[in-house]
Amino acid sequence: MNARKTSNRSETAAISSEALVGLGITIAALGLLGILLGLAEQMRSEPGVAMLWFGFGGASVVLGGIIAAAARVRKRP
Repeated sequence: MNARKTSNRSETAAISSEALVGLGITIAALGLLGILLGLAEQMRSEPGVAMLWFGFGGASVVLGGIIAAAARVRKRP
């Protein structure tokens, strides 16, 4: 009978910490793009749309920073 090639260990690390840092940086970069789009809409005299982009951009920058910072302090097995 053939032995199984995969082990029965739990999958606690489904994504590596390096991948989480990259994901956080990407989300933060999209947030900066949102802030720049908000600035462009503000210059076009569209304050309602600008506030929407500023809100989205700011929230994305904060979320991306939290994800990247949390991934860096995560311990490796």
